[in-house]
Amino acid sequence: MPRIRVVFSIGALHGGGSEQQVIGALRHIDRDQFEPYLYMVYRSGPLLSRIPGDVRVSAFEERDSRAPTTFPGGMHRRRVEDMTRYLQEIRADVCYDRTFLMTLIAATASQRLGIPNISTIVTDPSTGFAPVAGRFQWLKKRALRELYNKSAMVLAVSNGAARSAENFYGLKPHAVVTHYNGVDVAAISSAAVKPIDSQWWNAGSKKHSVMRIVSAGRLNHQKGFHLLIDAIAKLESESPNTEYRLALLGEGLHRPKLQDQIDTAGLTKQVCLAGFQDNAAAWYRSSDVFVLPSLVEGMPNVLLEAMACGTPVVSSRCPHGPEEILEGGRFGLLCETGSVTALIDAIRDITHDPLSAKARALAAKTRVESGFAQCAAIRSLEDLLSMVVQGKVS
Repeated sequence: MPRIRVVFSIGALHGGGSEQQVIGALRHIDRDQFEPYLYMVYRSGPLLSRIPGDVRVSAFEERDSRAPTTFPGGMHRRRVEDMTRYLQEIRADVCYDRTFLMTLIAATASQRLGIPNISTIVTDPSTGFAPVAGRFQWLKKRALRELYNKSAMVLAVSNGAARSAENFYGLKPHAVVTHYNGVDVAAISSAAVKPIDSQWWNAGSKKHSVMRIVSAGRLNHQKGFHLLIDAIAKLESESPNTEYRLALLGEGLHRPKLQDQIDTAGLTKQVCLAGFQDNAAAWYRSSDVFVLPSLVEGMPNVLLEAMACGTPVVSSRCPHGPEEILEGGRFGLLCETGSVTALIDAIRDITHDPLSAKARALAAKTRVESGFAQCAAIRSLEDLLSMVVQGKVS
């Protein structure tokens, strides 16, 4: 039997959860059954180095050398036209995309050619659509409704996101299938024991104790890092015996804004914008608590990875992923979204009751191993890809 030619499509590879899921699929999908390809809009991002050598990579910015156009919708049309040509060139059997912005390109191209497509919704659109949709949101929302209705299959990273997407886009009940993200627990455990080359992080303190806190993600408003910085300022001022250190792992457009906030608050010794870290798991494991202060989330990889390290976790109760992962607080503390006070109270809870925090963390590690293993997620995705190619989806 010939291998199934599957095209994975994503905007770029800048280290976000969706990008990491695509990399995981490219690395581990069964080569006996599938021949994987990668199509991107931009060939950029720190995860480029993780693409397996046998995967053919194409990028719109390299295939279309014409100058950008400012005509409304002009660049979108050019991207759809190029991806349509690309799918024809490689004789694709199925196309898989993540994020709704990529769905607008990849699903349109696939459906023009009659190639089955699977689109993945990575966040609750009722809160996550507007901040990133840009101009002509009503038009994009209408286009997505039509594309999702014509897709061979639509996935979402959580049950809550699936139901919300059906309501937001006006889809039929249960038209969206939940497919959880997976993380490589063995690789995370191996990476977690590596040393961290940071004198600031490793140093002792003149105070009675040090509370090391880590968060990670793209540096933008939706991740809520500005709230966590405010929380550290409050904790530091009210805790004469404890030194707080916060490491924010990741890059993004808000780096200058966050650095200004840190400088203005006088927190240059307490908060470090550590950038993208290949050894993020080691930072998670060496911290006292991992905090996810996001305003919007889907199924955050970083939360799963921190749990896999056995680190106590705190997350905002943003719908819907974190609450599903933590089962309402059973495996980590949940706090009110957008509240600095709630973040402070949760961090203090970890400090004041470390035994309970450790017990939750051990249970959380087991939960990730049993419910979010990468191998199981990829085997499930392989089954779905085979089903749509064979036309077995009603």
